[in-house]
Amino acid sequence: MELLEAIKTRRSIRHYEPTEVPKDVVTQILQLALNAPSAGNKQPWRIHAVHNATLRKHLCDAAGGQLFLMEAPWVICVVAVPEESAARYGERGRTLYCIQDTAALVTHIMLIARNFGLDTCWVGAFDEKKAGEILQLPVGQRCVAMIPLGYAAEPRKDRPRKPLNEIATFHE
Repeated sequence: MELLEAIKTRRSIRHYEPTEVPKDVVTQILQLALNAPSAGNKQPWRIHAVHNATLRKHLCDAAGGQLFLMEAPWVICVVAVPEESAARYGERGRTLYCIQDTAALVTHIMLIARNFGLDTCWVGAFDEKKAGEILQLPVGQRCVAMIPLGYAAEPRKDRPRKPLNEIATFHE
């Protein structure tokens, strides 16, 4: 699949087929995603690729029962490490850059997954403290996104987008 096709067909999927996704495919997606940009190339992130059904159930519970986190064969948890950004950029790195950097990583993961014919959903609605406990994160690391990864069990629905002329200003 071409990049533009992956961008055009990426949708938030909330129902997944029980079809397995091989670990080597997940590994390829994550390896490619590491090309995401980050401030000062600090790469202040960690990735937890969760295949274990019990852990996925716990993550589902931490996310208020969003069942598609259990349906998908994998949940990719993207974790920010604020102090790695703060070491170079101080408070702005701690509170902003590490979040921007992990957002870029999440976007890369989602588009690369689509390129592999897989589907995802960006999940940010969860209890961060519970997610950190489930993933056994060290103090100071923050789970900022969960990404279910698998094959869609629902049709992709186009959602309305604001027109460019409503949100963009060109300064020529």
